[in-house]
Amino acid sequence: MFPKGTAVLACLGFFSLSAAYDITSVVEDGIPGSLNISTEPFVRIGHGYYYIESKVTKNWYEAYESCRRMNADLIAFETIEEWDLIRQYIVDLEVSNIYWTAGNDLGNEGEHVWHSTGEPLTLNIWSPGEPNNKEGVEHCDEVWYGGARALNLLNDKDCSFKLHFICEAPQPKIASFIIW
Repeated sequence: MFPKGTAVLACLGFFSLSAAYDITSVVEDGIPGSLNISTEPFVRIGHGYYYIESKVTKNWYEAYESCRRMNADLIAFETIEEWDLIRQYIVDLEVSNIYWTAGNDLGNEGEHVWHSTGEPLTLNIWSPGEPNNKEGVEHCDEVWYGGARALNLLNDKDCSFKLHFICEAPQPKIASFIIW
C-alpha cells in the first residue's frame, strides 16, 4: 500500500514519462448540465449560485457570518441581468420577504458599496428617496420582494433589524484532463 497521495503521483509520473501520451488540462467555470451534481443548499439562477434564506431572520452581521460559513457572501447585484433573474426567481416562488444584501455604507456615510466586492452600488435599483439614512441609523441595504406588483427595490435599513438574507456562492470550477 502506498502512503496517501503516492499512487496518484505514481500514476501521473507514468503519464509524464511516456512519450505516447499528451495530457491537456482544462479548467472551466460552472457545472455542465450533463453532470448530475447537487449544488445544495445553493440553487442555480442564471450563471450564479444562490442560497435564499426564507425561514430564519438575522441581523445584517449575523447574515453576513452565515453566508461566510457557507463559503459565500451576501448577494451583490452587479448587473441588471442578475437583478432581474433573482427578482423573477423570488417572484415565481410567491414569497413576500425582506432580504439583506451585501450593500452598506458602514465605511463612509452615504457611499453605499457591496461589502463582498468593495465596488460601489452603481445600478439604479433604489426605492424612490433611498438611501436616506432615516434617523441617522440606516447603514445596511435590504431588498423587499412583495410579489410581481411590488417595487422590489433597495432600501437602507438599521443593521440590527432581523431579516431574511440571500447568499451568493463563488462560481464553481470544473477541472478535466484530456489524455491522448
